[in-house]
Amino acid sequence: MPDFIVAGAEPQSSDDPYAQLRTPGAIQGFGAMLALHPMTLRVLNASENVDSELGIPHAAILGQKLNEIVSGEDALAHIMECMACDEPVFDNPMLVTVGGRRFDLIMHADDDIIFAELEGLAPGAPTRADMDRLSDDAIMGMMVPDTLEALLEAGPQAIRTATGFDRVLLYKFDDSFHGQVVGEARRAGVESFKGLFFPESDIGAPARQLYGENFCRYIPRIDGTTSRLRPIDNPLTAKPLDMSHAVLRAVAPCHIAYLANMGVTASMSFSIMSEGRLWGLFACHHYSVSLLSYTQRLICEQIAMMFAAKFTELVSPAAIEDDMQARCAVVLRSSPLCQPNPLQQDWSAEAERQLLGLVNAEGAAIYIDGNVGEIGICPDLAELHAYIDTSPAAFDRLLHMYDEQGLFYTSSIASVLPFGARMREKGSGLMIIPLAGTRRHYVLWFRPELIVKAT
Repeated sequence: MPDFIVAGAEPQSSDDPYAQLRTPGAIQGFGAMLALHPMTLRVLNASENVDSELGIPHAAILGQKLNEIVSGEDALAHIMECMACDEPVFDNPMLVTVGGRRFDLIMHADDDIIFAELEGLAPGAPTRADMDRLSDDAIMGMMVPDTLEALLEAGPQAIRTATGFDRVLLYKFDDSFHGQVVGEARRAGVESFKGLFFPESDIGAPARQLYGENFCRYIPRIDGTTSRLRPIDNPLTAKPLDMSHAVLRAVAPCHIAYLANMGVTASMSFSIMSEGRLWGLFACHHYSVSLLSYTQRLICEQIAMMFAAKFTELVSPAAIEDDMQARCAVVLRSSPLCQPNPLQQDWSAEAERQLLGLVNAEGAAIYIDGNVGEIGICPDLAELHAYIDTSPAAFDRLLHMYDEQGLFYTSSIASVLPFGARMREKGSGLMIIPLAGTRRHYVLWFRPELIVKAT
């Protein structure tokens, strides 16, 4: 469910399909926002709640310089160093005080503006040392799993340990961006969502693009107040402020309603990027108000990044091939495939079960010098057989699409073979490996097309 535009904010008009996501004109009320001139750091725009959050009237804060508002020698020195760069990147969060109260200051440059967001620190907030220990433990936890199954279990648990949220889902996108919950950690008594499917429209393209840019989205309470920016437009461009990368960016009423229907009070998500692509999300739900500091959320971003790195390592073509070779070595040691003329051997039910079980397939085909033997449930192989025999160069390119050793796999045969649509009912998923170092001996595994109803 996308989150964009806040109730009560002025409607925006733009040809940009992402405009409402990026320019809501308001913030969530658990902090205050200042939009600063990129050269002078004078306040051009401010959220209406600066009086209650910072103790400074809105009319008085406009035009002030940042160093006239916040105190913190180290933070201000760092800001000046960053401002000397063509593209300033700030070491967030920075500890500052305003009127004697401690704040996390989070800054970024965007839309020819320097954004400064301030989140108040509670007296009992975890110390930086506490956070460092938690970060070290969580990151080390992501290094331990040596199988994909173990990683899918460890990731949500690490996020839940770091946040205390009632439920953490590991949400995976497929190639068409439909989603499935493939991992979960939850408090006892909380409903499980593991295994559920969701349609692509649930998290549409505009929202996915933002998830690919912003790795954390935090909503501490769905009934929290919102605060408009005044003035609402960027004074330097006379256009709505682009708040794409603001941590306080306001939430859509439709997304609030979506969470409320689930009974959720607080929500948080962390993007999982793999090889430059949005692979999935950690989606966190809590049934009471959540109060997490920026540093706590930053640790979860680091966990998500470590999860993504470990995932990429485990599912790389080299890792898949190594795993397949190891598993094949065990199974094939006693398999008829290792015997002379394997197609003429007597295949026992156990040998067939083991071969299919290597990749949890429904069917397999053994291709040896133009002859084919079938095991289990296979599609009609006539066209594929002819393709291998009559188009060897094209078949060779297919085998080496992902891996120089010739390990090929796809979940949608119709997308890679011109006749694949006629095979997908029984063989939409296809994996091929060459045998004995020759390109004329192959094992092909098939999985049928899986049609699920998104819930």
